[in-house]
Amino acid sequence: MEPMVDFTYLDKNIRFLRKQMNLSQEELALRIGLNRGNIASYENGTAEPKVCNLLRLSRLFGVSICDLAQRDLSGDEVPCSNGNGHAKKIQTAEPQNPELLNIIHGNAQRKLQMMEGLVTCSRLKLEQVHTQIPPELQLIIVNFEELYRTARSLMDEHLSLLKSLNCKDSSANE
Repeated sequence: MEPMVDFTYLDKNIRFLRKQMNLSQEELALRIGLNRGNIASYENGTAEPKVCNLLRLSRLFGVSICDLAQRDLSGDEVPCSNGNGHAKKIQTAEPQNPELLNIIHGNAQRKLQMMEGLVTCSRLKLEQVHTQIPPELQLIIVNFEELYRTARSLMDEHLSLLKSLNCKDSSANE
């Protein structure tokens, strides 16, 4: 079975963009939750990232997954998926407005607490049910739990990105 994404430029682009951001393989690995060996394997072309890691790389570098994998990004202007089709230069992930990042972090922490409260409340309510749960409600419960796990994963990734931007107190209450 043929891969759905052509990874022609992936190895070269990861190396190029990492160097553009003045990151070592170790630093890049830490920012996306891997080890240096993973990054070295990607850059050598001996391994391809999992989809979740490809997504983290594309977000960190500010390019689409397709651009990361299928375009030579080593030119002066790097095409980024900014929605309007215009090219822009790669920017480092350094915070431009630390106060704004701290506000975003505080909002993320509050949303995480709200999510945890909702799931705890629903689980407690389920424990109080002493009758047989109808199959359609069981399906809703399963879907709710899956939605919670997905939302929690996204929130953890969001907080991790804030932490990688050196957001003040971003490790608190995670």
